[in-house]
Amino acid sequence: MMSNNLQHCLDLRRPDIEPELFAAAVAVQYIRRLIAAGGNGPYRLDEKALSPHHLDAFLVRAVETAHTTRRFEQDWRQLQQSMPQIQAAWERGQALFQEDVVRATSNPEEMEYLSHLDFAQSCYAVARVRKASPHDRLLLAWATNGYMLAWWQHFLTEEDASV
Repeated sequence: MMSNNLQHCLDLRRPDIEPELFAAAVAVQYIRRLIAAGGNGPYRLDEKALSPHHLDAFLVRAVETAHTTRRFEQDWRQLQQSMPQIQAAWERGQALFQEDVVRATSNPEEMEYLSHLDFAQSCYAVARVRKASPHDRLLLAWATNGYMLAWWQHFLTEEDASV
């Protein structure tokens, strides 16, 4: 099934739409949106954001299933082919966070700012990753995901240890 049929398969006004085909099209569309959002829900980054490792494992299975069912095989392969860039952007975000932590370690005031979630996300993560991937929204989203996941691991682990 070709990707130009995806929208056709999602058209609930069609009287002949098959529920199984509709469900397969919804799955492709959902994963596309999840990838575009950097593995996050639609509203806010959180510690439950999807990592590229989980996404890649799912896409391997999705491509295999699509090959067997002959449904949206091209769409799933295209999504899977974007994984190396996504992984690299995510790792870059993680590295940028580590650089910021090292720099903030010598400055208590900066560490105080970095340790606050909203400030870390809007003033550190987004600003830093925009410099790394200024023209690609998808890579910007995944780099931000990587940065913030590293933030949660660093600061939430620190909080848990102090309690």
